Amino acid sequence: MVVRIQTATELTQLTPTEKLVAEAMIAGVSNAQGAHDLGMSTGTFAAHVSSIGRKFQITSRKGRAARAHAALASGQIAPPQAPAVVPDFARDERRLLRALAEHPETHDIARAAGIPPADVRPRIRELVDKAGADNDTHLIGLGHAWGLLGTGGSKASTADLGATEPGGVQ
Repeated sequence: MVVRIQTATELTQLTPTEKLVAEAMIAGVSNAQGAHDLGMSTGTFAAHVSSIGRKFQITSRKGRAARAHAALASGQIAPPQAPAVVPDFARDERRLLRALAEHPETHDIARAAGIPPADVRPRIRELVDKAGADNDTHLIGLGHAWGLLGTGGSKASTADLGATEPGGVQ
């Protein structure tokens, strides 16, 4: 029997159930609520969250927001519905949003955002409140919906973290 090596795309392809779990995550629901909504146990839901992380090489127990970003950036799920008005995030807030999307660990988020590790969680809570998100994972979904995280079809480029309006207008 010939061994077939899977491509990177095949290795990161989400199953239909993983897509449903990822959609629940970006909608901001807890594991318990997502499991209930999808008719599965909380353990099964959590196992799918872990599987999504492994497929995108996010092995930390933390990093739910990074898992959501990876699933959204892969184009396999659509961002959630978002308010039409994009919050006026300052440059440092956009840098923190990107750091949250790209890094699972607090110390890595702090380094990427250029802030002390002790400030990471309070500053993320401020961003969540400013965006009207339910939690940091929902914030990442809204960030994609508003085009702030620079993946396909974005309204703001990845390099222009200082933009204050959709389309990169300052």
